[in-house]
Parts: sequence; structure tokens; C-alpha cells
Amino acid sequence: MEAIKAINTRRSIRSYKKKSIPKRIVKQLINAGRNAPSAFNDQPWVFITFTDQAKKDSIAKHKSQRSKFIREAPLMIACCYDERKSHSAAHNLENVAVAAENILLAAHALGLGACYIGAFDPNYPGIEKSIIKQLKLPKHVKIVCLISVGYPNEVPGKKRMRPLNEVWKNEFYSTD
Repeated sequence: MEAIKAINTRRSIRSYKKKSIPKRIVKQLINAGRNAPSAFNDQPWVFITFTDQAKKDSIAKHKSQRSKFIREAPLMIACCYDERKSHSAAHNLENVAVAAENILLAAHALGLGACYIGAFDPNYPGIEKSIIKQLKLPKHVKIVCLISVGYPNEVPGKKRMRPLNEVWKNEFYSTD
């Protein structure tokens, strides 16, 4: 799939067919994340893939009702960073977020559906604790997001987009 088309047509998919994803495709997804740009070329990311139902159930139990689809996803990817791999902690979140976007676009280009799931909610510390426990993350590895992946079992509707003139300012900020 052409890159611009993939960017403009990718949508969050939260319903999946009960079909496992071949390891060769999982490797392609992780390789897409690995090829993302990063500050100082630190590449601090760590991607943990899992399919274990007990792990998915435990994490879904602590997430909001809107994340219950985690249980049904054939594949979950935890996108993390290793604090020991970066020169500047200030860039860790953005580095992993860029890598996660590469994974989302690669999934779409490969005919898969995927959804970015924020891992943190300060009002619910049990979410992060559950992920840390289930994935056995050491203290120097921090979770940024989860990505659910599978063969789509839904066709998402058209995405409402803010008008271009509302998000694009040329030369300086203006309210025009």
C-alpha cells in the first residue's frame, strides 16, 4: 500500500476475527517500529508481543469499559522504553510514540486492524501496575502504550476530521 494512502485511510479497529497472526507478520510489525526515527538515534524502545489470554484478561480488567476489546485481540504489543538506552529522558515518550505509529501504519498496510491504547491513567494506577505485573517489566522499562492487532471484523465509518484551515497555520499563528 502506498504510504500516503495508508496514512489517510488507517482507522482504529476494535473488533477482530478469531484468527492468529503468523510470526513472520509479527516480525514485520516489530521491524516497522524498530525503523522509526529517535532522538540521538537512541532507539530506546522495547516491544513485547503477547497472545496469552490470561494476560489480556488481566489487563482488560483494569482498563476502562472502552478497552474490553483487548480480550478479543489475537495479538497485543506493549510499546515500552528502556531508560538505560537513552541520552535524554525527555524524548523517551515521543520516540516510542513514533515507533508505535509505524506499527499502526504497517498493520494497516498488511491488511490488519490495530488500535493504539494509552497505557496510563493517573486516576487508575492499577492499570500500569497490572501491565507491569503481567509483562514482568523491570524498573528501568516503562510502558508507553499498548497496540491491539488482528484481522478486522468491522468496517469503521468515516472519520470526522477538523478542517485543514483550523489545524494549519502558515508562517505564524492566526485565527483566520
